[in-house]
Amino acid sequence: MTLLHGFALTFLAGLSVGFCMWSMKWARTWKWENFWLIYSLFSLIIFPFGLAFWLLPHLGRVYASLMPFEALKPFLLGVLWGFAQLGCGICLHKIGFAVTGAVVNGIGAAFGTLLPLALLHRAMVFQTSGVLILSGTLVMLGGVALCGWSGYQRENEASRQGRGAGFSVKESAMSQVASTRAGYILNVGIAVGAGVLASLLNVALAYGGDIIQNARLQGGQASWSPLAVWPIALLGGSLANMAYCIYLLSHNNSWGNFRGGIREVFNPVLAGFMLMGGVALYSSGTTFLGILGVSIGYALYMIVVILSGQLAAIFTGEWYLTRRVTSRLFGAGIALLFLAFIAIGAANYVGK
Repeated sequence: MTLLHGFALTFLAGLSVGFCMWSMKWARTWKWENFWLIYSLFSLIIFPFGLAFWLLPHLGRVYASLMPFEALKPFLLGVLWGFAQLGCGICLHKIGFAVTGAVVNGIGAAFGTLLPLALLHRAMVFQTSGVLILSGTLVMLGGVALCGWSGYQRENEASRQGRGAGFSVKESAMSQVASTRAGYILNVGIAVGAGVLASLLNVALAYGGDIIQNARLQGGQASWSPLAVWPIALLGGSLANMAYCIYLLSHNNSWGNFRGGIREVFNPVLAGFMLMGGVALYSSGTTFLGILGVSIGYALYMIVVILSGQLAAIFTGEWYLTRRVTSRLFGAGIALLFLAFIAIGAANYVGK
């Protein structure tokens, strides 16, 4: 039953994060920088601190008892992860949900799976469970490659049709024309870099063991104690995101867009709530998945994020008017990601 709890929480976490950016396409007056500033404020600062202080007793004592280096590690890893979050946000706008989600999350899942395994469980790399994880990671990278190539073909088709492949004209505040070949390659490169850095948030959780242990000693439930890591790590991640948004708001003179009304505020707040809710469910789920919870739990979580993110892309019309061969190529990439999910899931049973 404990293992099933872990899988259930991981699945729900992936759904929440996979669909969290949908509300970005509801913007009608706010530009990207308006949305992303409020989203970062709530998802990286307000919700993490609020959730942790709500669910964990004596959290102030937990942080006061830490040695500086115990808090510094997850904070600095969070700072680096913040550039991944920023890159992901830029790519969501420029090349859409489908390609961004597949590339960023696929690369992130690969590195996020391998890093904790290599750093914390090296002896298991050449055991059966380790081989399954490595095999699943390779299949995952193959799926990412197919998704990236099909996305390139989609961009070419959108360019010939004179439309943007990411945000359509219905999203008037954030719509854009189809990118050039160089622009697409640059954006995919940003997505790859974001995927590599994205894995560092999982590493921050892996190196937050002292924080988690102190939270338990202060009376926190084992399943919620990992939440104590997120206020520190995500605070670090907020720095790059909020600084870049403030720069764009000043450069583009878009501060006045904040007069857009309650509906515009609701969109990023909902996205932030879904992101932090998913992160909370994920970190709780890892406590039910045994010794490989951080490694395998992260991979399973990211695969569900990818699959649900693709549904969001389909529902919002990103593959509208795309040739069947292109969409099938993308579907093959998603199928490989699903096979990777099975391989890594099987590794958990072998590891148990």
